[in-house]
Amino acid sequence: MEFAGSIWNELLMRPMINSLALLSDVLFSNFGLSIIVFTVLIRVVLIPLTVRQTRSMKKMQELQPRLKVLQDRYKNKGPAEKRALSSETMKLYREAGVNPIGCLGPLIIQMPIWFGLYRAILRTMPPTPEGMANLSAAFYSWNPAISSVPINSKFLGVDLVDFVQGAPLPWNFALPILVGATMWLQQKMTSGNQTPSSAQQAQTNQIMLWMLPIMFGFFTFQFPAGLALYILFSNFVGILIQYFVGGKQPVVLFGRAYLGSAEARAKLLAEPSGSSAGAAALVSDDDSEDDDESGEKDDDEQSTDVHRQDSRRGDRRRARNARRRSRRR
Repeated sequence: MEFAGSIWNELLMRPMINSLALLSDVLFSNFGLSIIVFTVLIRVVLIPLTVRQTRSMKKMQELQPRLKVLQDRYKNKGPAEKRALSSETMKLYREAGVNPIGCLGPLIIQMPIWFGLYRAILRTMPPTPEGMANLSAAFYSWNPAISSVPINSKFLGVDLVDFVQGAPLPWNFALPILVGATMWLQQKMTSGNQTPSSAQQAQTNQIMLWMLPIMFGFFTFQFPAGLALYILFSNFVGILIQYFVGGKQPVVLFGRAYLGSAEARAKLLAEPSGSSAGAAALVSDDDSEDDDESGEKDDDEQSTDVHRQDSRRGDRRRARNARRRSRRR
């Protein structure tokens, strides 16, 4: 147990403490900017994993039709069918070179970083003399930031050591909402515009899309504000990386497509009707104007058709009346 503690301290805690303190010393003694720059550096280091995750998600999306065929083949939910379906699915993944667990790579890697950063923030700005002594022992001998201790923990009026729920208005509510919203957007971009192969998968996707952001939004109330700042900017950087690494795919939000390259938007629009939630929503401002003009034309044509139909009805009515008069005579 002591050996594991030493590994944790030497490989994670001390590098984090020294990095945060050094960045703060370089960035005008601003610990908030230190956390932001530290976040960007961590996300840049994780770019290879993000690229692998994006490619894996794209391959998974391409495999959806074949997975649907397998699920239809083994509709019976007996034990034998479940084992066969699982075996065939794993075989399909191996043939395509896809590792479903690989899609969670960046999230799994970031979990120890979050836990380590939680402790590193508290140790970098300790409230007691004993904590200051421990902080001095954590510094590397070459780190000039030791002369800047104690480090100022204020950033935009928020004490980065205190919990978010104790932050002044509006940050005590804004930080959890922003963390949840950016995590939701990142999840939305990661899952892409893929069509689920079954109703069960669609339900699972919706649960994952909403559960993690809501859960982390509530958890943020119990995080130090510095950790919430890290997660928030990590999500921002992750969104940018996902957008550019993923080929500038359009982001479908609430029935409308935003951003994306012209090629990606055209591809989304060309998908079969109903296969993508965003295909019918791919409408730009210019398209809206065209729709308005075409709508006006349609209205005019419809009005003309109505007049023609009324005219024909009137002609028929007059012909019937004329025949009736002739019979009476």
